[in-house]
This record gives sequence, structure tokens and C-alpha cells, in this order.
Amino acid sequence: MEEVKEDITTDNKKTESKGTEDRTEHRKRIHTLKKVIVGILLSLLLLPTILSVVALGQIHQLNMQLNQSLLILSDLSMQVQEVRRIAEENNSQDVAIDTNASQPASRLQQIRMEDVVPADPYEGMVKVCLTFDDGPSRNTDAILDILDSYGIKATFFVNGHPGFEDQYRRIVEEGHTIGMHSYSHVYSDVYADIDGFATDLEEIRSYIRELTGEESIYYRFPGGSSNTVHTMPMQECIDYLDEMGITYFDWNVSIGDALGYERSVNALVDTTMAQINALDAQTIVILMHDAPGKETTVEALPILIEKIQALDNVAIVPITEDVTPVHHVIQ
Repeated sequence: MEEVKEDITTDNKKTESKGTEDRTEHRKRIHTLKKVIVGILLSLLLLPTILSVVALGQIHQLNMQLNQSLLILSDLSMQVQEVRRIAEENNSQDVAIDTNASQPASRLQQIRMEDVVPADPYEGMVKVCLTFDDGPSRNTDAILDILDSYGIKATFFVNGHPGFEDQYRRIVEEGHTIGMHSYSHVYSDVYADIDGFATDLEEIRSYIRELTGEESIYYRFPGGSSNTVHTMPMQECIDYLDEMGITYFDWNVSIGDALGYERSVNALVDTTMAQINALDAQTIVILMHDAPGKETTVEALPILIEKIQALDNVAIVPITEDVTPVHHVIQ
């Protein structure tokens, strides 16, 4: 009996111990749960505050930017009002721009003459334009490399030659003038009638635009404006170019590489320099060709550049609005 009592006592103690441990564990879980709940509540309370602080910072930054923009707009408005005031004063006084007047020009006149129309850096010098017809071709990169080595800009009157997309882009990207020389260069198509001429013109113009982003405004007639193979009055083509805002350029010096046989480098250089030295003109436009089979033109180019640079009061420039067009006599 005593042994049975001892066993019961022992079991009771174990039960009481286990109950105590369960209660302790329960309290711990409750305590942990309280901490989690408190943490969530604090986060919910602090989150709006944090978001408000961030929003206030962004609002402050936007206000600063808005104030700066308002200051700029205010300054521009004052400048516009000042220009209008000066214009009204000049109109009321019927003031004409007189470059020979002893009195200094008004502020508006100075804006018109100096700011709007920049001075021609080569004014008074003989301008020599190196122009290349019929490209791009397998020779274009070599020509561009030579021009780059001398820091020279030229003009390329191009045709439509798929497969040379990189060369079209390089001409424009390196600062040369890109002009139009018809898309097909097929005389019977280009000069069939004014509709055919207009169609071909738009084809080469849009082709250049799509490849380079450049809106070409210069044109060279296949064979020149004095060609003898056209079947329509050339004046119709010229009038159409005028309507489209396009300027055409012929040439007054030819390197002589358009003949049916290949000429030596010396012959090309000597022919060109003889024409330049005999020419009394402020604008010299040299005709060359960027086409297959014109390797001697490429070889002659650096020699020609150096001989032209050695001349007095001469500048090699690309065709731009500062260059007076050279036109042949239309037959």
C-alpha cells in the first residue's frame, strides 16, 4: 500500500510540474503576441508620418523648381516686352538700317544684324568648294578619311545607292554638306518631263532624309544645268527647284575625271590648278566624282588640297548659304 501511495504522489507532482510549464509557455506566447501587436500598431502609426515627411520633401523640391521656372519666364517676358518696345519706337520714327550712318545702330538693329545673321568667317576670301558627284561608292570612305586628315569639309551630290547606308550617314555625321544628284541618274527618266523630274527629286530627297535625318536643300543636275541631253526645257526644272526651296549648283572648274578613260594623278592636279589660276571669281566650285574606277581622283585629292591651301586669300569650304551659287548658261 505504501508503494502505491508513493507512486500516486509522484504522478501528482509530475502533473503539477507539467501544468506549471504549460502556463509559463502560454504566458510567453501571449507576451510575444502582445509585442507583435504593439509593433504592428506602432508601424501603422509611424507610416503616415514617414510618408508625410517624404511627401513634404518632394513638395519643397517641386516648389523650388517651380520658382526657378517662374523666374525664367518672367525674365523672358521682360525681354520680349523690351524688344516690342524698341520695335514700336523704331516703327514710329521710321528708322532705317544704315550701315554708313555715323550714329551707332539701335539695340534692335544690333540684334538683327549680329545675333540673327552671324557674320561669314570667310567674307572677302576666295571660297573653293570641293564637290563629289555620283556617290556614295567604294571610294567614299577613303575620300572622307583624307578630308578628315586635313580638317576639310566638302560637298557630296549623291545618287540612290542602296548598300552604302553607312557612307550616307558618315557624310552628314562628319559635317559635310549632302546634296542631291537625282536618284537614278538616268537622263531619260530624270528629264522625260516635269513630273518625272519631280518624282525622281522626291525619291532622292526622302531617301537622304530617312537615312540621315538631313533635309537636303542643294541639287546638281545630272550633266549640269547646261547638259545637251535633256528632252524638256531646263528652265522648268529650275523653276520647280525654286518652288521647293532648293538651290542648284553647277561648277566652274572640273578635275577632268569624267572622261571615258582614267587620267593620271599629275594630269588631274595640273588640269585643276590651271583652271583655278586662270579663273577670276570669288567662288570656285570644283567638280570631282566619287564613283568606282575613280581611284586616281582619290590619290590626287591630298595633293590638290595642299596646292589650294598654299594659295593666298583662299578658303576651302562646303557649300552653304554663304556660298554664291555657280550656274552655267542655260541653252
